[in-house]
Amino acid sequence: MSPRVAVVGAGPAGLAAAHALGRHGVETVVLEKRTRPPTHPQATLVNVRTCEILREFGLFDAALAAGTPLEQAARVRFLTAVAGTELGRLELIEDTDKLMRLAAQSPARPMLCPQNRLQEVLGAGLAELPGVTLITGATVDAVSTGADGAVLEYTDGTGAHRLAADYVLLAEGLHGTLRAQAGITRTAGPPLGSLLDVHFHADLGRWLGGAESVLSWIVNRELRGVLITVSPDRDEWLLEIPLAAADGDRTGEAAALVAAAIGAPVEVEIRGARTWTMGSTGIDRWRDRSGRIFALGDAAHTFPPTGGFGMNTGIQDAHNLAWKLAAVLAGWADERLLDTYGPEREPVARFNAAQSEHNARAMAEFGALALAAPDAAALATGIEEQRPHFDFYGQALGFRYGAEPVVGDVIDYTPEVRPGSRVPHHWLRDADGTPVSTLDLTGGGFALLAAESAGDAWADAVGYAHLMNTVPVTAFTLLPGCRAGAAAALGDPSGAATAALCAEPGQAVLVRPDGHVAAVLPGRDPYNELIAAVIRAVTDGSSTAEVFV
Repeated sequence: MSPRVAVVGAGPAGLAAAHALGRHGVETVVLEKRTRPPTHPQATLVNVRTCEILREFGLFDAALAAGTPLEQAARVRFLTAVAGTELGRLELIEDTDKLMRLAAQSPARPMLCPQNRLQEVLGAGLAELPGVTLITGATVDAVSTGADGAVLEYTDGTGAHRLAADYVLLAEGLHGTLRAQAGITRTAGPPLGSLLDVHFHADLGRWLGGAESVLSWIVNRELRGVLITVSPDRDEWLLEIPLAAADGDRTGEAAALVAAAIGAPVEVEIRGARTWTMGSTGIDRWRDRSGRIFALGDAAHTFPPTGGFGMNTGIQDAHNLAWKLAAVLAGWADERLLDTYGPEREPVARFNAAQSEHNARAMAEFGALALAAPDAAALATGIEEQRPHFDFYGQALGFRYGAEPVVGDVIDYTPEVRPGSRVPHHWLRDADGTPVSTLDLTGGGFALLAAESAGDAWADAVGYAHLMNTVPVTAFTLLPGCRAGAAAALGDPSGAATAALCAEPGQAVLVRPDGHVAAVLPGRDPYNELIAAVIRAVTDGSSTAEVFV
């Protein structure tokens, strides 16, 4: 067995990499030391950009069935206890207008789905991908590289094995040892403290029913912590409590702490408790010096849980890297394209880390404020100041490769048609009248979108380009209204897609396989503009840093 890519680790990032590679037709093997997903829920929030990726994989509905739509719990409550007094609340979808605005920004919607269940969904979905193999119970002990690729040495129930691959993806988690073997050094900022997580089951419906929340911040004399909604229909919760340096190990107090958080007698089943250090980590390089090994997910970065960006950032790492590996292995991209992975993803991870740390400090300050029992106005102001912690469509959808800052507004997402940004979502109609998102058009290659007035010129340019190179580019013409012709002509019912993507006469937008804009082309010389943009996009990725003028 000699796959083109070997993935070490079947957490969310590793499994997402296998899905993305498999969908691109890349033979992939995933090695995982566990034989089943963990029972602890770990992360719970699946943000909107990750849900778009799950939708691309055909797994959004399965993940939603294993989780809870966020709109069913789109608030954060601040309480003295579950059964106590509500100090205030932060509505994440304040009114119908905001709900409609968010719905118009993406074909998917965020959800609550605990990491262990999402891993089950991702793992089960691999069975639908020919050429992708998952080997569990496999402990990888060593990795080495040579001119022709990399070799993994692992053991499983049948003995010791060697696995050769063109490339290796290390999704081994924070405590993996293979990064060091590959010459990738972990970095760490100062810890922000320790957290105690208590996973438990209890029927809290009599207090939380009708006011379901993504989480509840609990502040009383016995504890300050967060009650995280894992699965309300299964009575499953996670209590997360910051620990002081003098606290020591409090896992043995789990039942008492849960009781203090609830504040009323109720039957509780403790499923597990763990203590861990909260902080941010990174790595000094995302691709090793041989060029054969990449790090992603928790092996590349970890953040405080405040904001829920850890798992989501890892899945999005995989989505960024997979199409580039597939393009290089298929022969239509230069290997230099792989050098863009770290420069694109590291600033996103760095921003998410900084924002998560900011959120953690802001929540600690609010906890002290609430415990001091100030007046209602001060509490209301303090609660509203926490909004970027929980209401972050701008951070989830608005990150832009090659830009500084990488995110503009954390809360509000403003669609942009600029190189490096995610192409704005608009609903189009195909020849059968079926709704198609602008995010659905890339498939395994690039998409070129142009208005009807310039469609023929750009379609001809794509045809000529195909005679010159093997890069897969599909031209799509946007037609007014619901009218649609052949597969490459799509109706634009509202006209919004045409107005946004083709703002200037003759303009076209080139979209990468991962849904990010590669180039905005003015249309004065379609063929030469397209050739130049495509060549840059599949060599050093420099088209994501400029608009063609």
